[in-house]
Amino acid sequence: MAIDELLEGRELTGRQAAIVFFTFLALIVLAALLLIAFSDFFRNLVITVQAAVVVPAARSPPTRR
Repeated sequence: MAIDELLEGRELTGRQAAIVFFTFLALIVLAALLLIAFSDFFRNLVITVQAAVVVPAARSPPTRR
């Protein structure tokens, strides 16, 4: 059975459906755990990007007309 036929689901057995479902669920849980584990890294990455964008704009001298 090709992967497109498997994911289409027309001739899927209950066991195959359970395997697809729990594999997808495991991927979601794994992604959540990785995000939790590296949340400090992502938070620092966002703060660094914001500082690089906001701080130079704040330091530029005001323009006078």
